[in-house]
Amino acid sequence: MIYLDNSATTRVHDEVIERMVRFMREDFYNPSALYAPSIAVENAMKEVRDRVLRAVHLPGGKVVFTSGGTESDNLAIQGSSRMNTGRILYSAGEHAAVREACIRCGNLKAEAIPYDPYGRVDLAAFEKMLADDVVFVAVMQVNNETGAVQPLREIGLLINRLSPEAVFHVDGVQGFLRCETDMQSWKAHTYSLSAHKIHGPKGIGALAVASGISLRPCVFGGGQERGLRSGTENTPGIVGLGAAIESYPDPEKMRTLKCLLAQKILQAIPDARINGPDPESEESAPHILNLSIPPVRGETMLHALEADGILIGTGSACASRRQRISPVLSAMHIPGKTAESALRFSLCPDNTEEEITETAERLIHHYRILSCYQRK
Repeated sequence: MIYLDNSATTRVHDEVIERMVRFMREDFYNPSALYAPSIAVENAMKEVRDRVLRAVHLPGGKVVFTSGGTESDNLAIQGSSRMNTGRILYSAGEHAAVREACIRCGNLKAEAIPYDPYGRVDLAAFEKMLADDVVFVAVMQVNNETGAVQPLREIGLLINRLSPEAVFHVDGVQGFLRCETDMQSWKAHTYSLSAHKIHGPKGIGALAVASGISLRPCVFGGGQERGLRSGTENTPGIVGLGAAIESYPDPEKMRTLKCLLAQKILQAIPDARINGPDPESEESAPHILNLSIPPVRGETMLHALEADGILIGTGSACASRRQRISPVLSAMHIPGKTAESALRFSLCPDNTEEEITETAERLIHHYRILSCYQRK
């Protein structure tokens, strides 16, 4: 099996499993208890918090453990204490966890920030949208479908100059550890991440919160996580997240393989087109390649490759069963026929050159057969 849908989820690495098993079999204690074994578990959780803060370059910040990226996004958006009236801005290609949370923010008027043709925030249009009544801005670090890396430093500077009271949230689910992450230089206030995208377990995530940012809890109870997320902490998941961060390798190997895949497909299929920035550029994440192969539909090619034991995606796994054309590609003004033929390949550090070569060869083989059957 060749697995190239790592933006949907990743295989949990062995060292992560071993760390988690220890905290299920031996160090299983409730971190809220007062005896020494529980305090040791609490200290292990603190080590993971510190590791997250170092990874996002946020000294003096705090980390709230959650069930994953969706909850982290909702806590940042719905829990912002500054949001009473005004406008909330979110980029046009945001994950549904951000988009829906913004739209449902009570009295706030939600507006989408346009994308340019490469799937990045249109900075000129964004600058015109900023004003004193903007109370919250949400822009993802890396688009989960195209791999476009958003210009967060420029966005943060614009917010700081034109909407200085606004909270700036970054959904880092697809960018954490795979791209440069520096909340300080971005002037970001909150940052969400999820363990299962980096070879950790499902059901655990985190929200990094800058000093001075006040949030309202969305879950009430015993007051865990500084009162922001009550409930007994998922300690095996938390230490699994820590182990995943600790063991994640250099991501640039993935860029080499991604570019190899793009090169092979584009050379053999003249009508293929990249959806997003140049795969070799820093504006493109190292692990995601989105391209269209008209006239073959993406879903048709997905199943053809599946029969060969090659698993890929056509867009966001959270929305793949509900829509034919991606809102992200629509926001980039990609024509419908081209958008319908889009494929998403998302790599991990475990992928090999042999896997990439086989994938390209099988895709080209199927394309030459399937492209003969034009859609009416």
